[in-house]
Amino acid sequence: MKIYQRIFIVLALSLALVACSNESETKPEADQSGQKTVSQTASQPELKVSPSNGSYPFMGVAELDAFLAANTGKPTMVFFWATWCPSCKKELPELEQLHATHGEQVNIIALSVDERVENLDKFFSKGSIDLPVYWGDQALAAKYKVEAIPTMVIFDTTGKQIFAQAGVFPHSMLVAMVKKLTEQ
Repeated sequence: MKIYQRIFIVLALSLALVACSNESETKPEADQSGQKTVSQTASQPELKVSPSNGSYPFMGVAELDAFLAANTGKPTMVFFWATWCPSCKKELPELEQLHATHGEQVNIIALSVDERVENLDKFFSKGSIDLPVYWGDQALAAKYKVEAIPTMVIFDTTGKQIFAQAGVFPHSMLVAMVKKLTEQ
């Protein structure tokens, strides 16, 4: 058992080296038009897991806590990302594939930390993905010590955080994570 944990940790740490760098295409600009920003919005998301359909509900600390409480009995993987992050763009299809093959066993959430929800609208204007997409804030990222993106945070069936690691995870590793989570 310990050998699997060590292997998992070594793989996770090695992936941390490929986390998003500051070489972004275009970073979101500060909101100068009076549009609502993350800190100004007070909308409440629908807390069930459903594919993104062009509407990106807000998920802050309280909303994620409520989601985890409502989904006890099923592990949850939260992927912190941003539309301007090249590594994040590569990870989204991996998560979509994982959602298609293992979504019944584990909740998979793509949580954008973009400054403005409009960045998500623009990003997905060419097509949506079959993956729950939420819009988060810096308070949520800070609570889980997200210092780089992309970052995967995993919660067990009781809602307890059991893993957090920056980096890009290949599909095979994501599948191994799900199998490990569902063995318990």
